[in-house]
Amino acid sequence: MKKLSTILAVAFLATSCAMQQTPTNVERAYYESSVRILEPEQSMLLSPVMADLEVSNSKVVHTEKAAFAEIRITDAVIANMAEFKKIALSRAAKAHNADVLVGTIIDVATVNKRLEITVSGYPAYYRNFRTATKADAELVQSALSVKNRDLESDIVSSPTKRFDSKQTK
Repeated sequence: MKKLSTILAVAFLATSCAMQQTPTNVERAYYESSVRILEPEQSMLLSPVMADLEVSNSKVVHTEKAAFAEIRITDAVIANMAEFKKIALSRAAKAHNADVLVGTIIDVATVNKRLEITVSGYPAYYRNFRTATKADAELVQSALSVKNRDLESDIVSSPTKRFDSKQTK
């Protein structure tokens, strides 16, 4: 009888543990942003198109807080910081009605335990779309060869960690 009650107790505990599941329909915030590239990716052959880029003389600064209001700083957030930078860059361009920002600088900081990303740069707008000429193609080829040659020396990001008494509390 003692054996039977022990077996029943173990079976009861095992089944009660198995029935506890984490809900999959938990509400959470989700943000996503995409940055356009200069060359359209299509499954057809396109005539090359050129455009002038009209760059503003005025530098703008945009600090994005609202998109990250619910974000807690964790290792996972830091590991995916590139995605948060894209969100901030997209919102900065939208805020200044720009097609792109030229000469951008992106600063990431934690302020009051919340993520803030500041983007600065010059708003630019695509103008004068036209079919590319042979001279345009040569110009693009020349620019790409310079870019590829200098690519190894480009500094894309230089993250630094700074701790002060306010941040460690």
